[in-house]
Amino acid sequence: MKKNNTDRKRLSTLSKVFLTLVLTVFTLFIVGTGIFFAVLYLGGEQPDLALLENAYSELTVYDKEDKPIKDESETEYTDISQIPVLLKNAFVAVEDKRFYSHHGIDYRRIFGALVNNAKGERTQGASTITQQLVKNVYLSSEQTFERKFKEMQLAIKLEKKLTKDEILEKYLNMLYFGSGEYGVKNASRRFFDKDLDELNALECAMLAGIIKSPTKYNPINYYDNSIERARLVLRLMREQKYIDEETYNNLVYQDITIKNALIENNLEDYYLKSALSEAASILNSDENTMRNEGVKIYTFYSPSAQQALCSTVFDKSYYENDEVNSLAIVCDNYSRGISAVASRYDIDIFNYTRQVGSTIKPLACYAPALDQGLISPATKILDEPTSFGNYSPSNYKDIYYGWTSMQEAVSKSLNIPAVKIMQSLSVATSKDYLSKMGIPTCEQDDNFALALGGTTYGISMIDLLGGYTVLSNYGAYRKPTFIRQIVDSNGNVLYSYDDNVPTRVFDQQSGYLMTSMLKECAKTGTGKKLSDCKFDIACKTGTVSMEDENFNSDIYCLSYTSSDTFLFWQGGSAMSASNTGGGATALMTKNFLSKFYSDITPIDFPVPDGIEEIYLDRYSYDNLNQTVIASEHAPEYAKVKTLASQKCMPTEKDNSYDGLSVENAVFTQKDGVVSLTFEYNPRLNYKIYKRTFTEGEYLVYNIKGKSGTASFSLDSDTFLGSKITLIPYYVDDDGKEIIGEPYKYYSGFLAKRFMN
Repeated sequence: MKKNNTDRKRLSTLSKVFLTLVLTVFTLFIVGTGIFFAVLYLGGEQPDLALLENAYSELTVYDKEDKPIKDESETEYTDISQIPVLLKNAFVAVEDKRFYSHHGIDYRRIFGALVNNAKGERTQGASTITQQLVKNVYLSSEQTFERKFKEMQLAIKLEKKLTKDEILEKYLNMLYFGSGEYGVKNASRRFFDKDLDELNALECAMLAGIIKSPTKYNPINYYDNSIERARLVLRLMREQKYIDEETYNNLVYQDITIKNALIENNLEDYYLKSALSEAASILNSDENTMRNEGVKIYTFYSPSAQQALCSTVFDKSYYENDEVNSLAIVCDNYSRGISAVASRYDIDIFNYTRQVGSTIKPLACYAPALDQGLISPATKILDEPTSFGNYSPSNYKDIYYGWTSMQEAVSKSLNIPAVKIMQSLSVATSKDYLSKMGIPTCEQDDNFALALGGTTYGISMIDLLGGYTVLSNYGAYRKPTFIRQIVDSNGNVLYSYDDNVPTRVFDQQSGYLMTSMLKECAKTGTGKKLSDCKFDIACKTGTVSMEDENFNSDIYCLSYTSSDTFLFWQGGSAMSASNTGGGATALMTKNFLSKFYSDITPIDFPVPDGIEEIYLDRYSYDNLNQTVIASEHAPEYAKVKTLASQKCMPTEKDNSYDGLSVENAVFTQKDGVVSLTFEYNPRLNYKIYKRTFTEGEYLVYNIKGKSGTASFSLDSDTFLGSKITLIPYYVDDDGKEIIGEPYKYYSGFLAKRFMN
């Protein structure tokens, strides 16, 4: 009995303690909640409305002369009265469905987000439209409780100062939609070429859907993502009674026509888009945040270069049809700064990859082989149908040239020599060189198709351009860029391109030799449309054919002078097989250069130390396919002039014209016949004279251009005898015979004693 009373007392005591604990926690919760909401609603700063008014022009992008590229007044601000109710409702439906009922914060949404996060589910954030406006105008993008609390405070206070329509007006005008466009009005014109009052519900839904991720849902670059997102927003509009069932059913499976061609009179838009994208990547940020934080971006933009480039790219005469896309880039050699860029249609220059065809050959094959000392421009290689295991490439139109020089292989863009060079290098070595030039490859590219530009995932054209700036800088790599410098709103430097130090890929001599080969390509090879340029220019063209050999998918012309590097590309739609890199893109390059260099002419390519102009023995070169240093006294017609460095200098030297001798001359006599044998030197000529007592000396044979073993028989009186003389000679450049050492033989008793 006593035990039960004790147990009851303990239970009562525990209950009182638990109840006290619960009441204490509840009281603390109530007090804490009260303090939280008191601070939330009564504390903090008031939003600066003047700052809100000026929040639309803080991001400035400057050209190479530190002048703003684009006047921000071109970004039109739209009054709420000009924004259709349907468009406003689309944004409210997807971004903040209780926008018109809350006072800056949606507590139901916050609670729902907390519950979903506790479950491990990732849903949309809990921020209202007012909070998003506050964050973009007044705060940074850091993810901390302190910043989030300030955001909530400012949202509550802003709702007391502005009407819902005023908040929505500010919000819809400051949103970033990608492709360099801010505000709903500018986005509508950019993507649909429509004023806001012309939009249907699906188009409104697409605009509202883009802002979640202006890159992922950009309708120009990622239409499938964008239309899927638009249909989701359209469904939300139906569920929230902003559109009826009939409107939803009529539109949900429709497509939207996207106006994706760049407008020629907005010359700088594509450059701005690309520069902003690169700046966001550099800062690990996004374009909207950069704008709100007021950064200043300094670029290499040249208005005159952009004008000249766009006038070329937008000229329809260069294209087979309107579906063919294009891209052109101008890059300064010294800084690697991109001064101009243009495209017919809006593409992501950093992530748009294509097969690059023969433009890869100098980068993956020839320049590395020069650097390894495997070849010189004059090295001969056999161009004939060849299989490399299971890989059997062919030349263009199945034309083969037999033994040909590296110079000719590059100029004619022959395929077999390129693959043979990669075979000598190894695929691994080629990939290593490409990597050093900023051109990525993958494990699946471990095959000889790489020599001809065949890659698994393609190559971005800005990376391809980077490879050619290595050539124009004689082997030094520095990534091409739009950005010189980025500074924050206080003038602090966040990034400077000058901090990027060039790295050496191959030596200067190899780079110059590659340039000399590509100069010849521009004179007589596939790039010969540039042959009448009045300045030094190096060029390589490229063509990518389709499975149906009647069509090509991509054509290129990559070129450079001593001051600039240029890329011109067409593709993205089938073109006839007759349209090659040496055609339309080379013509575009030529005509652009005439504008670009109208007031200045680039200097010739400077020759680095270590480059020698040498002469090869022509006979060895033409007949034996060998590179042999010519004799010191060889006439011009017997020599081949070429360039070389110590890495690829021939080691063998011919001495045929130095001293003129006859190899292994042997005279024998049997009875009345004298026999003469010797080895012809095919570079020399030979005369055989005979002198007798009765006839004097006369020419018996004059032999020219023979090779092999010489064998002659001459009659000779056994008693009187004769003198037989063998003389090697050649004709110099003035037509004079240069006589070598004579070889004499005396036959007969009297001749041996009395002839000289």
